[in-house]
Amino acid sequence: MKNQLPITERENYISFHETSYKDDLKHAEDNAIKHPRWAVISGYYAMHDITKLFLAKKFAVKITGPEIHESAIVELKERIHDGKTREKLLKLLASAKDMYFNVERLKENTLPEMLRQGRQERRKSQYYREDYTKEKKTTIETSSYFLDNIAKPFIKIMEALLHAD
Repeated sequence: MKNQLPITERENYISFHETSYKDDLKHAEDNAIKHPRWAVISGYYAMHDITKLFLAKKFAVKITGPEIHESAIVELKERIHDGKTREKLLKLLASAKDMYFNVERLKENTLPEMLRQGRQERRKSQYYREDYTKEKKTTIETSSYFLDNIAKPFIKIMEALLHAD
């Protein structure tokens, strides 16, 4: 659920999410080898928190409620189509493609798709599945791939959007 972020709460909400996404990313990087399952979980939460930070800082939107993860994805998808944000995003994606993506993956909806994929990977790492076997557990390769190809690129693009005027 989205709400208008009250002006009285704005500073604390933004400050919390600025700290939180950075802590989560650091935790993910520090645990990619020793605790790869937690690296994926923390990496996703870094993505989720920077999304809430972006929505709060740029649009005064606060995401809350029982469907908070899906709400963040939906709201991000809606907001990136805003004229100024869309232009900035397309420029950032064009410059990011050389660093992170193949050309086929670069679309306007890349960010919401990456956030949704991050959520799916977090669920696979965090929750029991009937098909769980030792071969399907979160490995160092899984966490490294997730951080290098999903979480960190997403965060770099979101940071650039946050700092763009």
